[in-house]
Amino acid sequence: MLNYFILVGLLLASSFYFSKACTDGLLENVDFPGSDITFLYSPTVEHCQKLCTQHPSCLFFTFIRPDWTRDNGHFQCFLKSTPSGQPSSQSPLLGVTSGFSLKSCNPDTRPCFSQVFQNVDFLGADYRALFTPDYEECQRVCTQEPGCQFFTFLNGEFTDNKYRFKCNLKFSRNIPRTRVEKKTGVTSGFAQKLPQAQEFDTTCQNQLFLNTDIPGSDFEELNSVSPEHCRVLCSAHPKCTYFSFSSDNFKCYLKNNLNEMVSKPKDGFTSGIPAHFCKLDD
Repeated sequence: MLNYFILVGLLLASSFYFSKACTDGLLENVDFPGSDITFLYSPTVEHCQKLCTQHPSCLFFTFIRPDWTRDNGHFQCFLKSTPSGQPSSQSPLLGVTSGFSLKSCNPDTRPCFSQVFQNVDFLGADYRALFTPDYEECQRVCTQEPGCQFFTFLNGEFTDNKYRFKCNLKFSRNIPRTRVEKKTGVTSGFAQKLPQAQEFDTTCQNQLFLNTDIPGSDFEELNSVSPEHCRVLCSAHPKCTYFSFSSDNFKCYLKNNLNEMVSKPKDGFTSGIPAHFCKLDD
């Protein structure tokens, strides 16, 4: 009889262990139908898994990938739970990926996500905007700002040219969550609040727009010896959002416009964007 109770105890312990075992694999083209708690938008299945791990009740999930063809439900991350901790059923379904929470895998609970997403827009949650020469600097600004959690940068291919090079800083409570959609000419990503944020190359990219003027929005006119010097002057002024330099009279025009940046070709002018949280070349 004693051996019987020992055996039952061992079986119960082993079943508890296996129910808590870490299941970190992903199941492509497999759906876990039903048992939804909620759904959120997510740019990748890995981020969807982080959302599930961060949610106190989520035990498994199904993510609708960008190659989904049935409707416009792309980037939806369905968080799910059952009393048993396992999906009630699973079925084959093209365009989705399913998986499990990493709560039992001793995950890093800090919601840092280093990947950036080309031609993906994070909609809404904007609290501030500025202009940066590239998405790396936009991410660096987002990382340095205490309130910023994620961003969308409109690059030089964005359809409306007056919004090109605009860096939209975004905030939401807890792990960053927002609507996600495909859009040409934008790059989105997350602030790097973990130690790897210090791995950024802090040398500024010397991106200047040659033979280009950004007319209007001037708030100060200064003497300057070069476009690079003009950029230093703009970077040092808290109001300066971009600048134009005239090589004919060595004038540096500091400009302030947080809403749009409209450029036009003009010989003898060089324009640019100030540096943010990076080291200017001597």
